[in-house]
Amino acid sequence: MQPTDVKRDPTREFPRPGPIGLAIRVILGAFTIYSFVALFTKWNAFLERDPIESERYYTLFTLWLLPYVFNLTFRRRWGPWPTVVFVGGGAALGLAGYLASGEFWNVVLAGWVYAGDLLLMAALAVSFPVAVATRSPGCELGAIPWLIARRAGRTYETPRPGCAVRLDRLDRWEARWRRRVPNAIKP
Repeated sequence: MQPTDVKRDPTREFPRPGPIGLAIRVILGAFTIYSFVALFTKWNAFLERDPIESERYYTLFTLWLLPYVFNLTFRRRWGPWPTVVFVGGGAALGLAGYLASGEFWNVVLAGWVYAGDLLLMAALAVSFPVAVATRSPGCELGAIPWLIARRAGRTYETPRPGCAVRLDRLDRWEARWRRRVPNAIKP
């Protein structure tokens, strides 16, 4: 098998973030690191009450962002399957706890949900500072694979989908704005 020459498609490439995109990433990164530390140190509160009863709705963000963590950070193309496995595993653990003790929310289910939330927050807490420091294009979750590929002297081969929170759209707008406005702030 001969290697094929992969042509660059500029429509699929993301512009590097400008000052506005970087500022938003710094704010989101600081919030994520703060949330990670708070989550990491509050295991006992997590164990006592379920996330809905205690109004900790960030587990919904875990459900939303878990596919992005696996698809971008871990460079796996699993689509929505990480969320399906997470919800299915949680339901099975909750059912087992209900059958064993009469309570759906139990220690094992709390550990399962806590591990999922901690995985997501850890990935974001590492990715945001790397994305800001390297000004990697696209989603911040792809910053580490982008940096590794760049350090190895190759391009990031796999197409990178946009951000879950659409920071890539902000970067595209900011790049168009910098090209249109001659005296715009240039990083």
